[in-house]
Amino acid sequence: MRNRQYAILKSFAELEQTPGVPGLDLPGMDFVAIAQGYGCDAARIEDLDALKQAAGNAWTNDVPTVLEVSVSGQVPPLV
Repeated sequence: MRNRQYAILKSFAELEQTPGVPGLDLPGMDFVAIAQGYGCDAARIEDLDALKQAAGNAWTNDVPTVLEVSVSGQVPPLV
C-alpha cells in the first residue's frame, strides 16, 4: 500500500508520545522500480479493475509480484 510514508511507525511514535520522528515520510520512493530491480514483476495500480486483473495474473507468474496500490495518507490512531 503506497501512502507516501511509513505510517505504522508514525502511529507508533504518536502512541509513544514521540511525534515528528525523522525519515518516515517517503514521497519519492519508486517501489515498482525497486521491485523490478530485484527481479520481481511489478505494477502501479490505479483502479479496482486493474487491481483485480493484476492480482489474478500474479498467480501465474514464475517470479514474485509486487502491486503498488495508492491509499490515503491519513493515519488512524492506534489507541
